[in-house]
Amino acid sequence: MRRRSIPVFFAAVALLVLTATADAACIKRHQVRVASGTSPSGWKWTVDGSIGSNGGSCHEWLFGMGFDLEGAANWGWATGIPAGGHLGRRFGIEASDFLLEDGSYRVFSGTVNGEVAKVLVTLSDNKHVAIYPKSPPERLRRKVIWLRNARYFVAYYLPEGFVTGVATFSASGVLLYRDKSFEGF
Repeated sequence: MRRRSIPVFFAAVALLVLTATADAACIKRHQVRVASGTSPSGWKWTVDGSIGSNGGSCHEWLFGMGFDLEGAANWGWATGIPAGGHLGRRFGIEASDFLLEDGSYRVFSGTVNGEVAKVLVTLSDNKHVAIYPKSPPERLRRKVIWLRNARYFVAYYLPEGFVTGVATFSASGVLLYRDKSFEGF
């Protein structure tokens, strides 16, 4: 009788371990403040990161970034990432371009993966604007794994044109992504 209880015991322990591991991958919806600032004309802006389960499964999380751009828009995006992970290298860019309601500036904001060191935008007047995305603060990246491979940007520019093309580059200048017909909302 004792010999039969040993396999049952190990099966029960294995079930508990697997259940604990699955529960660890589940996550409750929450958000953290990534950055905040002020536009050249005095409008405030904030960037928040959010995470939660992606549907009923605990195997994938729904990661998103929200941009509150006073005087322009409040917008965001979200995508699935592996539970316990972060954005992959193949993530290109999620961005938008808005005119401030007072007409003083346009604001181009968005998110790229952690490999991107420069975003080069082409404007409708054929001028180019270089933007250098920032990583969330180090203390936040250490604590919040899902922010580790994400960079954000909030860039104000004079309203002489609007964004029509986007290219991203690595620190060594390698082209990572290009969209010649950008249509931000």
